[in-house]
Amino acid sequence: MCLRARDDTMWTPDIRTIFLMIFLVNAFLTLMIVACWKTQKTYNGFALWAISLLFQSCAYLLFMLRDSVPDLLSILIANTLSMLAMIMRIDAIRRFFWSKPIPVWYYTLLIPIFTTYCYFTYVTDSIVMRALITTVFIVPCLFIAGWLALSSHEQENRMLRYLFAASLTIPSLVLIVRLVAWMIIGEDLTIFSNDAFNTVFFLIAIIADILATGFFLMLNMVRSQMALRQTNEKLNLLSGITRHDIRNQLHALSGYLELSRQSVHDPARQLELIGREEKIANAIDHQINFARDYEEVGVMAPAWQNVDRIVRQAMASLPLKDIRVVIDRSDLEVYADPLFCKVFHNLIDNALRYGGGKMTTIHVSSHETGTGLIITCADDGVGITDEDKAHLFEKGYGKHTGLGLFLSHEILAITGITIAETGEPEKGARFEITVPEGAFRFM
Repeated sequence: MCLRARDDTMWTPDIRTIFLMIFLVNAFLTLMIVACWKTQKTYNGFALWAISLLFQSCAYLLFMLRDSVPDLLSILIANTLSMLAMIMRIDAIRRFFWSKPIPVWYYTLLIPIFTTYCYFTYVTDSIVMRALITTVFIVPCLFIAGWLALSSHEQENRMLRYLFAASLTIPSLVLIVRLVAWMIIGEDLTIFSNDAFNTVFFLIAIIADILATGFFLMLNMVRSQMALRQTNEKLNLLSGITRHDIRNQLHALSGYLELSRQSVHDPARQLELIGREEKIANAIDHQINFARDYEEVGVMAPAWQNVDRIVRQAMASLPLKDIRVVIDRSDLEVYADPLFCKVFHNLIDNALRYGGGKMTTIHVSSHETGTGLIITCADDGVGITDEDKAHLFEKGYGKHTGLGLFLSHEILAITGITIAETGEPEKGARFEITVPEGAFRFM
């Protein structure tokens, strides 16, 4: 009986095949992220992550076509797209966890990188030096991305953040090992070398892209669920408080209407009662408007807003008469909830209501601190007593509706901005809005 000889040769995957796999996987992940972005609630940075996957996919497609297309595409453009994808991932993660984009100058790093790749392609063709440039750039990027995820204070998704950070940083360790191995071996290596270090790195790259994108999707789902739960709690609390307030107002209105019937032969008394009834109707209207505004807080994504423009919008809707509003600069922008304009509307409205007859000016100014920026809205009116300061931002506290400053506090808190009253009684009210680093810019 003749036995067939057994072939013990181990199959080694072709690197071009792996590049094709990475291209297809990233293309699929891009489509999946875009579909999620189109059909579900997503947060700032989500779309940017999809674009980074698309650029990464294009880079590996160009890598795969090496020797079939010019070096300009398969080396320079491919590596630059890969580096761009890394920067965009940092930007996406920073936007997602911190609601802050990275500084624009980060993207300008691509210029010296592209130039260096040109040198080690056309002047000195060195795959090891190009690998060194790639490693020196990608490793810090991945560690920064992982650190941004870990340093977030969101407790509900802590384990997911740890796994997400691990999926980002582990490939960087393998990349370092590959570079060290290539420098030690010192042979003629290429990006298509079937050595173990090269093969393992690209296989891990596939797994890391799948895991990182999957964890990013799950983080978005967790945040969406948290936001839905918080919204429901907020609306339940709001509806309960609003119902209670409106019911009290309706009871008072009913009482005044009964008194109006009894005063049918006393026109002066009836006019007095009608005036009180109108005040109650106005109070109910304010309650309903507040409920509408409060429901909108946090619904739309934060955006960059010009302070000078929104202050002028607030001025246009208020009866300033002979009161001057001075704004110290026109180039300041703040990253805040779209209802940010209501904050200045409420502050100026309060100054007009309670500033007193001697008030002549409302001054909006700003100055940088070591940890951020302080926007000041101050007037030269009668000021606010120490007793009132302790309750200014509580719902229902105040001489009018007691809702404006509470709503302002809630709007600012969406992006980590705080507000406090720091003026002195009889010397004017002074509201300080503290904007954290990264949430303001000068254009």
